[in-house]
Amino acid sequence: MKKEIILVRHAESIGNAGKRTTTPAGNNLTDIGRRQAKELADGITKAPDLIVWSTYPRTRETAEPLSLKFPDTPAEEWPDIQEFTYLSPRKCFNTTPEERKPWVMSYWEKMNPEYRDGDGAESFSDMIERARKLITKVKERPESIIMIFTHGQFMEAIRILLAYPKNDCISLMKHFNENQRGKTIKNCEILKIIQR
Repeated sequence: MKKEIILVRHAESIGNAGKRTTTPAGNNLTDIGRRQAKELADGITKAPDLIVWSTYPRTRETAEPLSLKFPDTPAEEWPDIQEFTYLSPRKCFNTTPEERKPWVMSYWEKMNPEYRDGDGAESFSDMIERARKLITKVKERPESIIMIFTHGQFMEAIRILLAYPKNDCISLMKHFNENQRGKTIKNCEILKIIQR
């Protein structure tokens, strides 16, 4: 049976707009983001069989207009499809993306898939394992069309894994970094995966 997995990056968040954020989960949508979510839902004409979002509110907020448009479509919150938190949330508390740039550069210069930046941070290997679990999970689901509202870096991890399924984590990390770590995936951008 053909299965269509539609990954959607959340709409514009406070952090995407360059503003200060407190926690990875506390980075909610801006007014522009709420409009983007509504426009996305307006453009979808066929109801998916399942709507999914991560545990981060910005994905639920992005999915909400679609859930309202198709109220008969089941909706679920899935753990383990959240954004890649590779910097320590404590260190990053109340900072802007600009202020975090030196820490970001330092992390990626290490090119160590097992490195953890501190409490609450995950390694690149941890994130890849979450992405592998999602690929397996959607194969096992009975629905034909699943729309998953998630995050740019997580979407990039899925894309890299599908392109290089047999590569080890250091090779995947290099590919991920060369592909700008999901930064080219725009808010509300869709990545369709067809599985047979």
